[in-house]
Amino acid sequence: MIRYDLDDRTAWVTLDRPEKKNALDLQGWRDLAAALDRAAEEACVAVLAGAGDAFCAGDDIATLAALDTEADVRALADCLAEGLYGVETCGVPVVAAVDGLAYGGGFELVAAADLAVASEAATFALPETRIGAFPPYAVSRIGALCGKKRLLELALTGDPIDADTAHDWGLVNRVVPDEDLPGAVADLVDSITASPAPATRLAKEYATLALSQHGERDRVHGGFARVATSEACRDAARAFLDR
Repeated sequence: MIRYDLDDRTAWVTLDRPEKKNALDLQGWRDLAAALDRAAEEACVAVLAGAGDAFCAGDDIATLAALDTEADVRALADCLAEGLYGVETCGVPVVAAVDGLAYGGGFELVAAADLAVASEAATFALPETRIGAFPPYAVSRIGALCGKKRLLELALTGDPIDADTAHDWGLVNRVVPDEDLPGAVADLVDSITASPAPATRLAKEYATLALSQHGERDRVHGGFARVATSEACRDAARAFLDR
């Protein structure tokens, strides 16, 4: 599900489940965190991308539909946190290369990344409330990027926004034509690796210091566990799968 390739000083971390729009299950989130740990040891920068025609559809809805107990949901929340905070706190800068949809946890991955380049075809959405859940990482991070009212518009409606809107709202750094995405990402990576790695690592570390992760993770993911164990959430997830 997670493909890892090291090219010189760049770790390419690819979500490789195109038949499911690169949706992540529990093992996928764990493998993503492990790949980022490896990148921190071996590389100067990591690029996070999706295989096929999507970046990431977020959580595998089948995983949500199968949750029976609060312990099951907390296990999922822990895996989510491991992956998302793994991006945020990775020891090297992480660049998201976004082509196609970035929904739910996929959108949160973009928010967690240090930099993001999107193709014109990219779309972004937080549809969790449509199935009775909510986006735990997004509610604590995306507001700082785009403002509370824009965050709530995304989280409360579940409606998607296009790449230009995401750029205007400060959620991605650059938007390029679809065919130019690989080159634009490569140029950005070259700009990062032109600086000594200790300097770029320290810049990221200090930019992340103010984030209060531990208490926040307990609070936000505890809330996720409460709503995701509700019958309404499970029914909505099953209805989604039936469609």
